[in-house]
Amino acid sequence: MDEAQRRRKHQQHVASWLQVVATLQTEGWEAQVTCSAAPVQIEGSLPNGERFHFRARHSDVSLGIGGDDPADLPEWENRESHEEASYLPAVVGEAIVRRLVRRYLEER
Repeated sequence: MDEAQRRRKHQQHVASWLQVVATLQTEGWEAQVTCSAAPVQIEGSLPNGERFHFRARHSDVSLGIGGDDPADLPEWENRESHEEASYLPAVVGEAIVRRLVRRYLEER
């Protein structure tokens, strides 16, 4: 893969994550992509106002919710393994985010 192909692939990766965030925003989330690869990170607030931090790095995908800084010391955190986490495809990441949020809501 040459440099132009790598750049295109990365641009598509970023665009797909921005689309996920746009979809979440239509559902009442406040969210932004703070890093698009190595690690993939999304931060913001759930529709209920609780702050969250989603991170995918190496082979670990985690979601922290609540606390003063959900990226550092969340009140609740859960994780899943995924071998492509550092460059997690957005469609897979969206499913994991939604699954982890469901888990959180069920445990509260």
